Amino acid sequence: MILRVRLLIPLLGICAYAAPLRGQSPDAGELESATFEDYGTSVGRLEDGILHVSLAAREATWRPWADKGPAVRVNAFSADGGELRVPGPLIRVTVGTPVVVTLRNQIPRTLVVRGLHDRGQTPVSGPAAAFGDSVPVAAGGTTEVRFTPTVPGVFIYYGRAVAPGARVPPRLFGGDRGDGPFVGVLIVDPPGIAPPRSERIFLITQWADPSIRASFDPSLSMMLNGRSWPHTERLRYTEGDTVRWRVINAAGIHHPMHLHGFHFRVDARGDQFGETVYPAAERRMVVTEALGVGETMRLTWVPEEPGNWIFHCHFMRHMSWTQAAPHEGSDTAHAPPAVSDATSLLGGLVLGITVQPGEARPASADLPRKRLRLYTGMRARVFGDAPAYGFVLQEGDRVPVVDSVRIPGSPVVLTRGEPTEIVVHNRIDQALGVHWHGLELESRFDGVPDWSGLAGGLTPPIPPGDSLVVRMTPPRAGTFMYHVHSEPGHELAQGLYGAFLVMPPGDEWDPETDRIFVLGSRGAERFSAPAINGRVEPDPVEVRPGVAYRLRFMHISPDDDKRVTLLRDGEPIEWTPVAKDGADLPPPLVRAASADFSPRVGETFDFVWTPDAAGDFTLRVVTRFPNGPPEFPSGDAAPHTADVVVRVR
Repeated sequence: MILRVRLLIPLLGICAYAAPLRGQSPDAGELESATFEDYGTSVGRLEDGILHVSLAAREATWRPWADKGPAVRVNAFSADGGELRVPGPLIRVTVGTPVVVTLRNQIPRTLVVRGLHDRGQTPVSGPAAAFGDSVPVAAGGTTEVRFTPTVPGVFIYYGRAVAPGARVPPRLFGGDRGDGPFVGVLIVDPPGIAPPRSERIFLITQWADPSIRASFDPSLSMMLNGRSWPHTERLRYTEGDTVRWRVINAAGIHHPMHLHGFHFRVDARGDQFGETVYPAAERRMVVTEALGVGETMRLTWVPEEPGNWIFHCHFMRHMSWTQAAPHEGSDTAHAPPAVSDATSLLGGLVLGITVQPGEARPASADLPRKRLRLYTGMRARVFGDAPAYGFVLQEGDRVPVVDSVRIPGSPVVLTRGEPTEIVVHNRIDQALGVHWHGLELESRFDGVPDWSGLAGGLTPPIPPGDSLVVRMTPPRAGTFMYHVHSEPGHELAQGLYGAFLVMPPGDEWDPETDRIFVLGSRGAERFSAPAINGRVEPDPVEVRPGVAYRLRFMHISPDDDKRVTLLRDGEPIEWTPVAKDGADLPPPLVRAASADFSPRVGETFDFVWTPDAAGDFTLRVVTRFPNGPPEFPSGDAAPHTADVVVRVR
């Protein structure tokens, strides 16, 4: 069988990067508009074992923020004479199907295409390995590429228009050159396995253009299937549906992807060399899963609670209002929105999900047996002119004073299956949303202002001086977090986060043997100082030999990466991972491992460690800032190292 694909690129005078279209652009009206690619169907027709696909690439007008932001000029693919699409179309084949790709370049520059080749014949070393093919097509020329895929997986193909003789770097991403949308998806399925009809595909891309740097930060232009919230596709499911997604990272930075309200099962992980499908007994249940550059995942989840939810990158600058469209023609910097609602305070890599109620369920007769009162506090001028914030639980009959601040907030400890209500009192100077990260609860209590809830009954932010009663009955024991959501500034790093534990019935939390390490930030700037349990210089920890300790790690900083190691004499020891994101690990994964891991933002991890002898250990936390400003080398700040002395006595 032969798969035949044609790539056609008319002559329209393209540049090598996306450029904003201003009103005075002489050829703006001549460009056709690119539509968004939703990856609902693959392209082409199969005849006598040959899949014929005609792909075209032309210069187009693309509006990643729909009509709310500027149009940009891009290279874009189309298929079978249809509309231009951003990102490029889906080509889907089966292992063993020969492929013939016809590339036709009508751009007055050399076209270079990468990624249309068999990964099984790719060298597995060097930076160009996954995209080792480099198919140049001279201006006005035509070239054919032939290959037979032997490796199943989710792959990416992309194009670049360059000056004749110019070298195209062997990396996937255009970065500041703006070629992020000039990319498509190639899925190679195993033989004999039909893809689920309900499967959806979401491609993360990055776009930037130097000419509008003044109006917004170009490193933060992140899109899902070519769109930025609030213009991303709105997904609709019914309670009890089985949801299957493929998520692909075609951006130049990794993304910790977080689902509100539900755990999802990770069925497979892949990269640009292939895909690993996990045995059923080793499939983890998580709420956050990080995708590195070029990585992919397959996931399954079941919406068991009606209402509105979101799926988003947990890097704050990838899912906040800073991703909103710059005003066309504007050279002014972004300012926070004046209105506190989900549409204005979210942006970028966010998908909105609405779960319709299924069959009628009887109303719960359980009344809350446990009641907590959680107060915000604010103390002025802690971080320069900026205040510190914090969450403080009321203990006894005395209400915490207004300037009570704990960073991180008071640990909230509940019991699995125990109906509970938490009254959140907002005493800071702005409206407040609180997200109960990783917890399964009713949508109206999820904490995304003006989005959580059901149609006709969305939950607004908590106004200053007001309160909200949150009700939940945790269905599982584990390690979770709570934190501010949809904030306009740096309120998270200023202290609005805390640990949330759910214990099995009959168990009490023992802080002596059950240790919490909240990895956050402390400050009022985008790159605030990394903190461990709220301290930039952590206090020593003392433990006893022969005692089994549960170590709970929670990463809730705004925008940084962590690497955590537990060392003795400079070398990692061993411990046993037991849970992630509040869900127990599958038994085959509960085994001794090196005490060295990298928690991404929005992830929690539990380990069990039994010190075997007295001595001093070091818990080392190294922090990097992958979203660092341009003055950082390679956009990355110098790493920050914090050591916690662990004394075994």
